[in-house]
Amino acid sequence: MPTPQKLEIIDKYTEKFKDAKCVYIADYSGIDVATVTDIRKKFRDQNIEYKVLKNRLAKISLNNAGINDLDSYLNGVNTFVIGYDDPVAPAKIFEDFNKKKEILKLKVVLFEGKVFEAEQAKEIAKLPTREVLLSQLVGMLQSPMTKLAATLNAPMQKMAGVLNALKDKKA
Repeated sequence: MPTPQKLEIIDKYTEKFKDAKCVYIADYSGIDVATVTDIRKKFRDQNIEYKVLKNRLAKISLNNAGINDLDSYLNGVNTFVIGYDDPVAPAKIFEDFNKKKEILKLKVVLFEGKVFEAEQAKEIAKLPTREVLLSQLVGMLQSPMTKLAATLNAPMQKMAGVLNALKDKKA
């Protein structure tokens, strides 16, 4: 018989999983408290939630949210990293922490509705962030307009140059 607290957790995380752009599941065994605190802070700064849930509660919450592809990964000690804004940011944080020593052993990633194994998820960390992609898009959109303005402005500049040369010659 489920307790009211467990039902509350299931309802809360069902909504969180529905709203998430990405869910990373990692094995967190063997991590000291100071490292976990540092990891939580980095995730919190990026509006990413780092949570340890019981596998059974997580499975029910994921299934209630319509995510059934992760059931086979819910064994052992797992931590759930839930991203709401930029789905690439958690991968970059994982990559940063695992450079020296593999602290968080990534199992699987649910990225924009698609499931990626741990090896494939390392490629996600190489993707540019949302802000970088948006700035590149703006630059590409702005470039043709800048060229058009320069092209339209060129005859006027040539005319002004000819008039200045004529003025200097007469003076």
